[in-house]
Amino acid sequence: MAELVQTVRREVTLTLENGLHLQPISQIVRCAQSFTGFVSLLHNGKRADAKSAFDLMLLGAECGAVLTVEASGADAAAAAAGIVSLFESCFGVSDTAAH
Repeated sequence: MAELVQTVRREVTLTLENGLHLQPISQIVRCAQSFTGFVSLLHNGKRADAKSAFDLMLLGAECGAVLTVEASGADAAAAAAGIVSLFESCFGVSDTAAH
């Protein structure tokens, strides 16, 4: 019997003053790699594999950008929640535009 593939999409806003740079990208990659499903970020018509730092750098997301987190697979909900929590916590840094 075929297994139903779940896809979860959530929008996040990037609040880091320096945009999506290497430090937060490394956190996204580590988080995404801890899940078996496919996780991607979408921005301005571009899709990036969240398990690839190179792909994420090519998004060119700047402060204020709205990105879509898309996860599919058996652990899609947990994967999307993990990535969203990184954005919501400002990646544990204090260089946000709100400060």
